[in-house]
Amino acid sequence: MNVLLFVVPPIAGFLIGYLTNVLAIKMLFRPLKEIRLLGIRLPFTPGILPRQRKKLAVNIGEMVERELLTAEVLRKRLENVDLENFAHIVCAFLRREDIRLELESKGRMFLRNAMFKLNTVQRLVLSAGQYDQTLEDKMPQIIDDLVCNLENLLKQEDIRKKLMGAVDNQVENILSSIDVKTLVSDRIDSLDMLRVERIILDVLSNQLKWVEIFGGIIGFFIGIFQAGLTYLLR
Repeated sequence: MNVLLFVVPPIAGFLIGYLTNVLAIKMLFRPLKEIRLLGIRLPFTPGILPRQRKKLAVNIGEMVERELLTAEVLRKRLENVDLENFAHIVCAFLRREDIRLELESKGRMFLRNAMFKLNTVQRLVLSAGQYDQTLEDKMPQIIDDLVCNLENLLKQEDIRKKLMGAVDNQVENILSSIDVKTLVSDRIDSLDMLRVERIILDVLSNQLKWVEIFGGIIGFFIGIFQAGLTYLLR
C-alpha cells in the first residue's frame, strides 16, 4: 500500500500534466469554427488562432513594417547588392520568352495608341507608306534592340551606381506605396487555418513537444510532493 502511495500520484500527475498541455496546444488551432449548442456558442470555440486570426494578421503586418522591412534595412541591403549581377538578372528576366511576348504586345498596343492620337492626314501618310505595319512587324527586333541597349547601359558602373542611388533616395516612397502592413496582414488573413497550423507546427514542433513533456514532468513532481505530504499527514 505504501508503494502505491508513492507510485500512483507521480504517474497520475505526469499523465495529467502531459495531456493537459497536449490539449492546450491543440486548442490553439482547434476547433476551426465555433460550435453552438441550442444557439449558444460553446466556450473556447473556435480555437485561439482561428478566433484571433485578424488581430494576429494585423499585429504581424505591423511588426514586419516596423522591424523587418524598414527603409534602413532596405538601404543596408542595397549596400551589399552585386550591381553587375543585378543587371544580369534584369536582362535575363527581360529575355524570357513570356516576358518578350508581353513586351511585344505592349509595344504594339503603344504603337496603335500613338497612331490613334495622330490627325487624319498623318495617319493616311503612315498608312500609305505602310510604316505602321512595318513597325508592328519589326516589334520583336525593336524589343531586342531595347533590351540590348539596356544591357549595355547597365554594364556601365557609373550608370549602375546612379540607378541604385536613385532607388536609395526613393526607398521611403516605395515602401509607402507598397503599404507593407496591409500587404502582409491581408496575405496572412487569407491563409487557410489548416495551412497556418501546419506552418506553425513545422517550425515549432520540437519546442511544442518539449512543452508537453515539461507539463508531464511538472505533474510528476507535483505528484511526488502530494504523496510525500499525504504520507507525513497520516
